[in-house]
Amino acid sequence: MDIIHEKLPRETVGRDTMVRFRMQFQAAAFAALEILSGREVDRIYCDYHDDFVVRRNVAGVVEYYFFQVKTKGRANQQWDVDGVFALKKTGALDTPEKLEAIRSSIAGKLFVHTVEFGEQCRAVTVLSNVHFKDEVYDLVADLAAGTSSKKYTRQLIEKFATIISPDKPLPPEQVEAARKKLMLQPNVQYIGDTLEAFGIAAHNAIWKHSEIELHQQEVERIAKSLVTLVEEKSCVPISGLSKADIDLATGVGLEDLLQVLSISTQVYQTLQQGGDPAAIKTASILQRKLKEAGTPDAMIESASRAKVAWDVWMRNARHTYPDFTINVLLEEIDKKCKAWLLAACRT
Repeated sequence: MDIIHEKLPRETVGRDTMVRFRMQFQAAAFAALEILSGREVDRIYCDYHDDFVVRRNVAGVVEYYFFQVKTKGRANQQWDVDGVFALKKTGALDTPEKLEAIRSSIAGKLFVHTVEFGEQCRAVTVLSNVHFKDEVYDLVADLAAGTSSKKYTRQLIEKFATIISPDKPLPPEQVEAARKKLMLQPNVQYIGDTLEAFGIAAHNAIWKHSEIELHQQEVERIAKSLVTLVEEKSCVPISGLSKADIDLATGVGLEDLLQVLSISTQVYQTLQQGGDPAAIKTASILQRKLKEAGTPDAMIESASRAKVAWDVWMRNARHTYPDFTINVLLEEIDKKCKAWLLAACRT
């Protein structure tokens, strides 16, 4: 018997820490999938300024949404006011140490973004795998309202500007806007100790945002690849990098996702312009099958473009030509394809 298993390990905190990090990576990876919709979300920054940051481009205006991922080991645990805000319910909020504790808390660190990024910071969110106590929801609501029946909340509202901006006075309207930006996202089901729940959620999100259908083996591969992608983006050293390089090093963009999904950027863009969301499903399957068969990349690209062009033409032709004409046309195309394939087999 190996004696190493008979002795208790000195510590296992490192394993728990890695599990927490994997949950953070899962949350960021899931958020990144919205990029596939081709709408407002265009980049997810990983472990840069916060656990992850969602960038939205709304009518040419850039907006940022900051997230802290905070987890607990047991599902029946809940976050309380002290855990989220480092705020005590008794006593006065009257020392620099108490104010600094709140500024360094989960919520405090998020509120600092509202000062540093101003109006571009649209919201800050605490995301967790467990629930928050009612007292936390009450505090968030009272902060937004600017008033409360609870003494400890009133003190927080009174000291709020000093807490989040100790060195620079803030105008009242900026303070009020900042207080309203905190959100809570509790009991998130797509983060966990394993990739099983994340894989299911990722599969559904990929279908929702892009109409790509996946088999179970593909789901497992893609789920693992997405989390690994975020992990790599979270660990890249950024010292000395230019702004453009930091964007690429820390951020997940469309090209990163399409590479994981085995679909080319050009084909994706063609599909988006063609206005046929269902066609991306076929193109994705075609690209993956051709790649599995060892087809050269150039041929995969050409075949995919041809398939997309056909799908877009077919969608329009069904509304342009009478049924009889389109059926005759399809029959003629089918005959020519069969003749071409038989000729290829004979050679």
